[in-house]
Amino acid sequence: MEYQTEGICPICNQRAMLKCNGCKQQFYCKKEHQRQDWPRHRSTCQPWEIRESSELGRYLVASRDLNPDDVILSESPLIWGPALHSDQRVCVGCGKRCKSSSTRCTKCLWPACDANCPGLTDKHRHGLECSFLIKARIIPRCDVLLVIRMLVLWRTKSKYWRSIEKLQSHEDSRGQGTDAYEETMNIYGHIKRFLPDDLSGEDIVHKICGLIEVNALETLPPEGCIAIYETACLLEHSCLANTRHNFKIDDKGRPRIIVKATCSIKRGDHLSTMYTHALWTTRARRAHLLETKYFSCHCKRCVDPTELGTHLSTLKCPHDKGLVLPKDPLNFDSQWGCNLCPGILTASEVKQFIDKLEEDVDEIMYEANKDKLINLLSRLTALLHPGHQQCITVSHSLIQLLPADNPKKAELCKRIIETTKTLDPYGARLALYTAVALRELSTCSGEDRKRLLSEAISLLQYEPENSPGEKLRILIESEL
Repeated sequence: MEYQTEGICPICNQRAMLKCNGCKQQFYCKKEHQRQDWPRHRSTCQPWEIRESSELGRYLVASRDLNPDDVILSESPLIWGPALHSDQRVCVGCGKRCKSSSTRCTKCLWPACDANCPGLTDKHRHGLECSFLIKARIIPRCDVLLVIRMLVLWRTKSKYWRSIEKLQSHEDSRGQGTDAYEETMNIYGHIKRFLPDDLSGEDIVHKICGLIEVNALETLPPEGCIAIYETACLLEHSCLANTRHNFKIDDKGRPRIIVKATCSIKRGDHLSTMYTHALWTTRARRAHLLETKYFSCHCKRCVDPTELGTHLSTLKCPHDKGLVLPKDPLNFDSQWGCNLCPGILTASEVKQFIDKLEEDVDEIMYEANKDKLINLLSRLTALLHPGHQQCITVSHSLIQLLPADNPKKAELCKRIIETTKTLDPYGARLALYTAVALRELSTCSGEDRKRLLSEAISLLQYEPENSPGEKLRILIESEL
């Protein structure tokens, strides 16, 4: 739970503890060497700055022009642990999944990957909370561990808590009557013996759960964990983000985030990431952001009824060849109208219609039967634009079952690739999804196999170690 406190001086290669105040990444043994290195370090020093507005709160902008793949920031978390809604059994020492239910920390009896896991005794990891867990005698439940870790910071008046409490928690939107309130009270009931008897205990748990929900990022590695970062959490949302990020375990066992530019970014441009799913429809994305992050997105994709021409939300008119689109995509209650006839649907009617189709899709997708998927896709494309989210979802499963000589396979692959490249032009969110379609297309007659597989490999170069994406990349490399 600590920042990096030392490094190597680039001038003399000696141990150094003087940190650059700009990027907080480069260390020097003395001021003279820092001044000597400035002509070199200037081009790589902190490429972002914090701004603030009444609409966005604090956010990041580029402090200089950036090129694709430039590192924007790299930092270790203020705090990290298992996700609140996770049912995975993870090690309290290192965050890895536990293979055995019987292996535990010998002191507090919480789950561990190995009785000798170094993180169990590390004072900056489990060693910090272990004594509190022993005294509180809380029944082990991994999904509350991050809340407990933040409570330890709060009780010890840690400098990390002072940084965390500056972040937004949106407690005013998480009051009685909300799902968030009920979930928080469930957590509070499980850990209240850890807290003071007065109302301050309940209040601080509500604040902590809000801080986690609004600011935490999912990590990989370790899988199933989330973390709060002092600077990275200031990246604003965009459905067409200009950064990508990945994680590496640092020398203290924490998931260190590395944020890179996906495209050319001009000085003064806002730095953004995506806090929802790129293949969800506008309504689904905006509802998710409003429910979990408490803001509404107004990016150019969200304001476009056609979702940048992909028609991910578009229905077919039953009386003509027209397309049924929302009149105002930013309004959840907007009417939907045909572009060729005067027909109108209410938002409620559209939602009921799509919800029913989603149920059918989920049921048949579970079986993964080729003939049933073909019939389902035929039914969907009679009702929806072929680029609709549900059609793309079914098509993605179907292309993996169709033989290479089926002409429908190439058609579906190309539609999927066209959609994902429009919604994720730099491969930051849908790399694996797109790579699967590229690989399947490469098996079809008349396609440039080498080019398609090389493109898939390029997309997968940023996938985490041991992830499905990395495994697919290794497989494709062997096929080339």
